[in-house]
Amino acid sequence: MNSFAIGLLVVVFAYYAVVHLIPALRRKIRGKNAVFVLPRDLEKNMKSKDLLIIDIRGKNEFYGLFGHIDGAINLPCAELKLRLAETADRLAGFKQTAVVVVGLRDEKAVYDAYDALKQSGFADVALLDKGLAGWVRAGLPTVERNVKKV
Repeated sequence: MNSFAIGLLVVVFAYYAVVHLIPALRRKIRGKNAVFVLPRDLEKNMKSKDLLIIDIRGKNEFYGLFGHIDGAINLPCAELKLRLAETADRLAGFKQTAVVVVGLRDEKAVYDAYDALKQSGFADVALLDKGLAGWVRAGLPTVERNVKKV
């Protein structure tokens, strides 16, 4: 093998590691016990059962280019944790409601929100697999995009 072929193999392997292996490993470490829901499954469940979709991205992202899932509420992770602590007694009636946490991808804040909800007694919590990026890649609709009108 010449040096060009070896270099090409190294580049291909590095690309594969960055795109596939590292995110999978990070997810496995952060979300050992996390439950994930696929975008298409969430879309089906939105039509058939009551659930709460919490989008933990910031307000600018929630209303930004990608928009958000119809019906989702915007509650950034730090605010979610604060509200869970402050309103624990008022949330008691909602603890059996299915909750899906949405971030842009599988960032740490998604797992933090998941853990906070579980520790607060919410029984049915899941993370949107690959976040809003996965939802958009699946061709599913979002709302409230701030795009320039011509």
